[in-house]
Amino acid sequence: MRRSPAARVAIVLLQLLLAAFVLLPFFWMLSVSLKPPAEPFAIPARLWPDAPTLANYVTAFRPEFRAYFLNSLIVSGATVAITVTLGLLAAYSLTRGQLGALSLLLGAVVLAQMFPHSAIIIPIYKMLRAADLLDTHAALILSYVSVTLPVAVWMLRGFLLKLPVSLEEAAAIDGAGPFRVFRDIVVPLARPGVIATAVYVLIVTWQEFLFALSFTSSREMRTLPVGLNDFIGQYGIRYGELMASSVMVSVPVMAVFFLLQRHFVSGLTAGAVKG
Repeated sequence: MRRSPAARVAIVLLQLLLAAFVLLPFFWMLSVSLKPPAEPFAIPARLWPDAPTLANYVTAFRPEFRAYFLNSLIVSGATVAITVTLGLLAAYSLTRGQLGALSLLLGAVVLAQMFPHSAIIIPIYKMLRAADLLDTHAALILSYVSVTLPVAVWMLRGFLLKLPVSLEEAAAIDGAGPFRVFRDIVVPLARPGVIATAVYVLIVTWQEFLFALSFTSSREMRTLPVGLNDFIGQYGIRYGELMASSVMVSVPVMAVFFLLQRHFVSGLTAGAVKG
């Protein structure tokens, strides 16, 4: 249906209003990160500093921050690799398997998504303590896999259901075994869904705070969300450095998302045409 000019203008205005509402907090964070120490408390408040400075970024990018960044990179990268691999294998089994018990397993996967992190943190803590894994990268990786794997399985299953089974059957007729069919047919076709799931897992683990705070005790094992607490002291908050660190924490995930966003669109349409 063709919209009238007034309707198109109204839609554009609503889109701009929504964009401003979503981006305003990030813009304010960026603005405060560029302000001198006293300017965030100026009255009236200014949306943009009179004399922008990078001093807060220089101060925030200290050796501790680099260690936190490395910890987050290790934990998030390992979690993404493990979760996506296990999730793809499980989703493929749930979509191609013929056993009735698999439907019960899928129900358990859906049920696992309903529990908040605070409800399972004590059992996970006890298991990690019994295994002597507290305050290690392994503790965070295992706990993150446990909470992201159900969602990954559900996302990948929905995507694999769209893939034409006829391609797998044709490869099997040509003599390809199950593993080769999975490796050479399913995995390449599932790439948009795999990337979309990987980005989701990365965003969740990169910003996770509760598990990172509970399962690590030393400064050497802290991740970025926990490390930001360094700027919150007993007698005050260093807003400029805190916002500068927040910007540096947000930029990598935003860059990954914008670089891979086209795969989200292709993931919605891939496999929709039957072969």
